[in-house]
Amino acid sequence: MREQQVESDIHVFIGETYHSNSTAFVKGDEVLLVDGMASQRDALELRERIEDGLGKRVRFIVATHYFSDHLAALKLFPGAEIIAHQNYLHTFSTERFRTDEEAANFAEPTMLISDSLVMKWGRYTLDIFHNPGHTMSTLSIEVPEADLLMAGDNVVGNIAYFSYSTPDMAWHALRRLKRTGRSRLISSHQGVRPSDAIENAMFYLDTLKTNARAAWAHGAEGDSVLQIPIDKCLRPDLKASPYEELYHRRNLQSIVDRRLHVSPV
Repeated sequence: MREQQVESDIHVFIGETYHSNSTAFVKGDEVLLVDGMASQRDALELRERIEDGLGKRVRFIVATHYFSDHLAALKLFPGAEIIAHQNYLHTFSTERFRTDEEAANFAEPTMLISDSLVMKWGRYTLDIFHNPGHTMSTLSIEVPEADLLMAGDNVVGNIAYFSYSTPDMAWHALRRLKRTGRSRLISSHQGVRPSDAIENAMFYLDTLKTNARAAWAHGAEGDSVLQIPIDKCLRPDLKASPYEELYHRRNLQSIVDRRLHVSPV
């Protein structure tokens, strides 16, 4: 497990499985976690890092969305309140790609959000708001005092993954993130990075939709849409990672299978 220290009291722990992460906000002897790793191995190490390494106990866990690759630690902190959006069960129930171990990560939340929640935690304000794009239960978090934005999986690398929503919903979620003006970004995988990734993901969506509209306009069958390469949708200076290519293929399949609306926003 890797660790990044964003501030003296903000730690990002990045697991081995899918590089799913968990962010710890420290206040005195207590911690507020955002997300909870993808595997039991990573979750157990997270608990060790927090309880033995930092000497803290977890009071709250905020789930940015209820896909099983972010829930592994929920049962390991029995005294913690679990905060999620009220659509959490829709997200978990519609998840198509998970192992039996990942399915067993499920734990019922104890607090539900419908639109927004503002929490004061130590020296930070966590502005938690419903921002559906990747899933119907996605929560984003703005932390002004740390110039930090937590996007969940509304940003995946430099693209958006809308297999569980629509391109337009993903685009509007990104626009809301961009409006915060924060310079530091944490998605649900990997570590802290510049918020330029939001604009990169918007560029990807716009270009993908343009290419898909052109394919349909020329009477192309679905196979032609499925052949749109990711390189034609990214900014010219970016190169796709293997996981971006995987989610791009799933995006294309969603457009074809559901004949998704791809008109300009």
